[in-house]
Amino acid sequence: MPGTPTLTEAACPIPLAPPLRPFRREDAAVVARLNNAASGGLHLHRWQEMAGAEGDPWEIGRLRQIGRMEDGQTMVVVDRGEGVEAVLLGNPIGLEPLELPEAGLYRSVLELQNLVLGSWYLNDVATVESARRQGLARRLLDTAEAIARAGRHDLICLVVSDANAPARALYAADGYTERARRPIFKGGWDGPGNDWILLTKRL
Repeated sequence: MPGTPTLTEAACPIPLAPPLRPFRREDAAVVARLNNAASGGLHLHRWQEMAGAEGDPWEIGRLRQIGRMEDGQTMVVVDRGEGVEAVLLGNPIGLEPLELPEAGLYRSVLELQNLVLGSWYLNDVATVESARRQGLARRLLDTAEAIARAGRHDLICLVVSDANAPARALYAADGYTERARRPIFKGGWDGPGNDWILLTKRL
C-alpha cells in the first residue's frame, strides 16, 4: 500500500497574500528560534531537558515545529523573498477543559487557557531582530484575527510574560486587555518574569 503523503506546508483557513504564506518544512529551524525567543528562552530550556547531555536541543525544536504543522496548527510566516522574517502560530482552544499536569513549566499556561475555552489562541507572534519595527507583527495580528473570525470565534487570546514589555505594549495598542495572571513555574529555568498574563480581545 502506498504510504501517507508527507505534509510539506501548513494548512491555513484563509487566503494569504504575499509576503504572507503558510509555514513549510524547510522553515522549521528559523521558526524554532523565533518560537523560543517569544517564550523568553523557556522552550529551549525544555528542549535541552528532552535532548539530554548528548542531544541537540535545536534539532528537537525544529522537529517540534514540523510536528505542529502535522497536528494541524495554523502557522503563517512573513517571507519577502529572503526567507522567514516573522511567524504566527495559533490554534483554537476546545470546549472541554485541558488536562493539567500536577506540576511543570506549562501548567500555569494551561490553567489560563482553561479560562477561555472556545476561543482562538495566539500562541506566538515573533519577528527576527533585523525586521522589527516594520509593521510585520501588526500585520500578523490582523491575520490572526481574520483566522479566528473565519473559525467563528468571538474571542482571541494569548499568554505573555509580565517581563516582556515590548510584546505587552504591542498587544495593548492592538486592543488586548488583561484577563488573569498565574505565577510562572520555573523549575530549573532562569528566564525573566514572575507571572504569565492572559490577554484577550473580543472580535
